[in-house]
Amino acid sequence: MEIIITILVAFLALNHLIYAIQNLFNLKQAHGFVEAVFTQQETPFYPRSIMPPLRSPVLTWAGLFVIIAAETTVGVMLAASAFLMAAAAGTTPANFAAAGEWALIGCGVALLLWFGLFLSIGAALFQMWQTPLGQGAMSDAYRNGVFAALVLLLLLFLPAV
Repeated sequence: MEIIITILVAFLALNHLIYAIQNLFNLKQAHGFVEAVFTQQETPFYPRSIMPPLRSPVLTWAGLFVIIAAETTVGVMLAASAFLMAAAAGTTPANFAAAGEWALIGCGVALLLWFGLFLSIGAALFQMWQTPLGQGAMSDAYRNGVFAALVLLLLLFLPAV
């Protein structure tokens, strides 16, 4: 089971690093997406919001920076932990659990990213649920958050078995 959990942590790390790298490779388009969400350009159902549209390029670039930094941070934490977990596999359960500490933290930050930033802030506050572009992002955020939550639960409960 330790090897399976380690591989899942490695895949979750890879997932986040790929998202960050893809955003960097497509920086202009990534910024355009964040700008579309922040400015609430297409909100046909609820044209008014408790959050006024943010049209400042500084804020839209800052938002994209936070997203890419969070994706990168999660990916690095999980990758480092996967290496530690692979080295600790087959030793004592306490050693394996200790090696997974950064994976626990990485999964927690991933949940903050996907459920907090994307679903609570982006989807709810900036109303990105109203647009086809936002629907795709919300679906991916939910899927990524569930993947992180599943790995988190495995890390929390399986080493004790």
